[in-house]
Amino acid sequence: MKAALKGRIFSARLALGLAAVFAVAAGRAPVLAQTYPDKPINVVVPWPPGALDVYIRFVQPYAEKMLGKPLLIINRGGANGVIGTEYVRTSKPDGYTLLFNVTSSAVMAPLTTDSAKFDIRRDFVAVSDFLESLSLLVVRKDFPARNLQEFIDYARSNQGKLNFGSPGAGSALHINAETFARAIGVNMTHIAYRGYAPEVQALVGGELDMAFISAGTIRTQVLNGSVRALATCYGEPPPDMPQVPDVRKSVPGYVPIPVLSILWAPAGTPPDIVERLNKVMAGAIRLPEVRSKLGEGGQIVLGRSVAEANKAVADNYEIASKHISDLRAAGVKFE
Repeated sequence: MKAALKGRIFSARLALGLAAVFAVAAGRAPVLAQTYPDKPINVVVPWPPGALDVYIRFVQPYAEKMLGKPLLIINRGGANGVIGTEYVRTSKPDGYTLLFNVTSSAVMAPLTTDSAKFDIRRDFVAVSDFLESLSLLVVRKDFPARNLQEFIDYARSNQGKLNFGSPGAGSALHINAETFARAIGVNMTHIAYRGYAPEVQALVGGELDMAFISAGTIRTQVLNGSVRALATCYGEPPPDMPQVPDVRKSVPGYVPIPVLSILWAPAGTPPDIVERLNKVMAGAIRLPEVRSKLGEGGQIVLGRSVAEANKAVADNYEIASKHISDLRAAGVKFE
């Protein structure tokens, strides 16, 4: 209750603060934005190449054309995204060093590990939300249950015998699976992997019973029958995948944590620069050729306003902090 109340108070203050900041910015006109940028912009992706950076690279050529300067995408991975995020946090807030990260790292790492000292709400401003990842509940191909209700019934009658995987302890997908298990009254053993690749391999090999995993990551295996999808964590599956139900419709009270890919700037970045970047990124995201790439695998393409993106971050934080507090009280470990 205290965590939820604190989250609502923070969200209200955030909304008032943003309104005041942008009112001031409007009063002095976008003076800085008229000359910005006058040099290349660094976009730090706190993960190895070939994963999250793919999305910002879809937008890159169009954003560069609109801005008139290069976007230099820098992969600075390590510590579940914490190293690169800390680097941007301590950078000069002038619009020339930005962060592209997922909320499952930027929001949740400080809540689940002592190594992350930042608070994404305090230390950053969300410039533009690119997309929301669709997650599927998948099982090994020979799992006895053929649909979600059968899975729930089977799990309830085999308490403590099933396992589930995640790409890392404390990740959004780990927490979403833990809260799902508790919502249906089931005990399952968590197995944490170092990323998606070994988790997918374990599912295909039959070592794992179940996992929540992003649709884009597991799409090929679902389509070729190596694993079976029983439900979405939230939302509708893409047209070329099995039309399975939303878990929330079958499990009342289940509230998953959305995984959002967002471009952030350090706190203190001039609001007119933040607005300029938002308009450029949103404009690029709306282009049909960009939307089609971002939406592959069932991703939900966004591109909302600065205020909407920051509210989404605050809401994400509130949901995550409540779940993590409840799970800690139940003895769940995140490190």
